[in-house]
Amino acid sequence: MAATAHSDPYAIFMRKIGYSVGLESTLERMGDLEAMYTKNRDITLSSWNELVSGSEHWNLKSDNIADVFYSLRLIQRIPGDILVLENLDAMAIASALLEDAPQRDVARAFLMLWAVLVNDGEIFVNLLLAGFEEQQIKERLSAMIQQKRAALSAVLSGRDSIKRINRTINVERQEKNKGSAGAGQSVVSLKRTTPLQAEKTRGVDATESDEIEFSEDYFRKVPPRRKDWARSLGLWEDKSGLTQRGKEFIDRLTEAGYIDAKGLFIYWPMDYELVRAGFRPDLLGEHTKSLWDCLVDFGGAYAHLRVKPISSSDADDAVELIYAMMEVVQSHHVRKAMLRREIPIAVAYAAAVAYACATQKPILDLPAAIAAEQEGEKRRLALRRSRNTGAALSLKR
Repeated sequence: MAATAHSDPYAIFMRKIGYSVGLESTLERMGDLEAMYTKNRDITLSSWNELVSGSEHWNLKSDNIADVFYSLRLIQRIPGDILVLENLDAMAIASALLEDAPQRDVARAFLMLWAVLVNDGEIFVNLLLAGFEEQQIKERLSAMIQQKRAALSAVLSGRDSIKRINRTINVERQEKNKGSAGAGQSVVSLKRTTPLQAEKTRGVDATESDEIEFSEDYFRKVPPRRKDWARSLGLWEDKSGLTQRGKEFIDRLTEAGYIDAKGLFIYWPMDYELVRAGFRPDLLGEHTKSLWDCLVDFGGAYAHLRVKPISSSDADDAVELIYAMMEVVQSHHVRKAMLRREIPIAVAYAAAVAYACATQKPILDLPAAIAAEQEGEKRRLALRRSRNTGAALSLKR
C-alpha cells in the first residue's frame, strides 16, 4: 500500500474532490474493484483496464474513475502499474474477516463513507444538510468557507498564507470544465473571440482568490453526484429527503462536534495529517482529533458503533486481530511484497471499525490495547511511528 502526501500542504484544510466525472455508481464499482482484488490477490494495469473498459464490466470510454479512486485512496495509477492504497486494503481485510455477503456490504458502505468524509466530507455533508437545494448549498458552503478561512487566518498569519488559505478553501470553479457535456467541442471552439480585458484590480487589503463563486456548471455536476452517494449509503431518498439513518447520522455528528451551532459540517485535519503536511499537530488546538477518534465517531454516527470497556485480555485480542490482518495484507498485492511487511494504522483501524460496524459487536479500543501490549514483558507487535501514515504495525520475529 502506498503512502503519499499532498503536493500542496494547504490542501488538507479543505475536504473536497475536484473531479466532476467518474463519480457515478461509486459504491457498486468499489465492490467490483474489491472483488477483483480479493479474487486475483492483485490489481494489475491489464486487469484494471479490463474492469474499466471491458464490455462485460463497466464499459467506460475513459478511465477518469481512476482519478476519483485515487482521491478516495483506493488505487493510484502510475506509468505502467497500479498501486493499492489504504482503503482498498482495508476493504480486502474486512471482507476476508467477515463470513457473509450482507456483512461485507455493510463494511464496504462504511469504508466508502469514511473515504468520502476524509476526502470530500465538507462538500458531501454540507450538501446533505442543505437538502441538495441550490440556495441552501450556496449559503451553507459560503458560511463554512468563511468560517474556516477566519479560523485558519488566526493561526497562519502572513499575506502568502492568507492567499493560500483563500485559494484552497473555496469551491471548484468548473465553468470551463464541461466534462461529458463538452463532447463534440474542439480546441478551436474554445479559442478566445473577444479582446483581452484589463483585469479589475482590488484594494490593497484584498487577498487573492477570496471570492466564493458558484457557476451553473457547479450545480449541474456536484450535487447530483453527492446525492447519488447519499442514496447508495442509505442516507437519502428522493421523495422524503433524509432517511431515518440519515437523520441519526446528522444527529450523531452534531453530538460529536462535527456540525456546529450554525448547522455547518467542518472536519479539521487529523493530527497525523497536520504532521504529514509539515504543520504542528497542535496547530488547531481542540479542533484536532486522532485517526482512531474520527473513525469511531463516524462508525457511531453511521452504524451505532460502540467501543467495549477496557479489559485485561485486550492486548492478546489486539495481537490476534493484527496477525489476522497481516495474513490478508501479505497474501495480496504480492508484487510489492517487500513493501508489505507492516500494516499502517490507517488500514488496520479502518478495517477494524468496518468489521465492527458490520457485525454490530462492540469494538476493541485498538490504540489502548496496542499500548498495553507494548508495555508487556514480551512484545509481539512492533509499532513504528511514521510521518506519512501516523504509525505502522508489524509482527515481531
